[in-house]
Amino acid sequence: MDRSTAAAHDAGKLLYHLKRSIEIVPFVRGFFGSPASGAFRYSMFLPDVRIGAAELYMTNAIGGGLVAKAAFGATTDQGLRTLGGGQMSIQVQGYLAIQSSAAPALVIEDSHAARDIFAVVREAPDGGAVELQLRQDDTVYCTLTIADGATISNVVSGFGLPALAADGRLNLDITSVPTSAGTLPGRDLTVTIRL
Repeated sequence: MDRSTAAAHDAGKLLYHLKRSIEIVPFVRGFFGSPASGAFRYSMFLPDVRIGAAELYMTNAIGGGLVAKAAFGATTDQGLRTLGGGQMSIQVQGYLAIQSSAAPALVIEDSHAARDIFAVVREAPDGGAVELQLRQDDTVYCTLTIADGATISNVVSGFGLPALAADGRLNLDITSVPTSAGTLPGRDLTVTIRL
């Protein structure tokens, strides 16, 4: 569809149903060929969406023109992301310990699609991994792991994650840290949610 390439996909691969959005842009008579047509721009307000495909065509009193098509599913983000922009952070200062709600809950003001989520520590854990769980209200949103000796976790893509709901609360749980004698649990944690 729309010049995308047919390909086999693994079982269990995420699938998005596309929602159609139609924008009609009117032009005054005589617009094309005028100096204004050479610098024309038109903006659409599409916050926090993933554009899977686009089509463009023109119609006039004579009829419709050819349809230009483009598919964006093969991009790194599996589409063109408009995002909300910015990022949110949850921080835990000092040496880490196993605990629920390790920092005050982060209240989401408006609904947003997450681009990705990751964690960093100033001082790496030594002797084991740090495991984290980010919850949206009482539901686990994603899990992160900072490996033994590393200062950054795996990066969780927002593709397939539900939207961060307006008025929802994000809570951070530290579910595992190195605790044996002679180990270090890691220090000064920041979890970043990029929008």
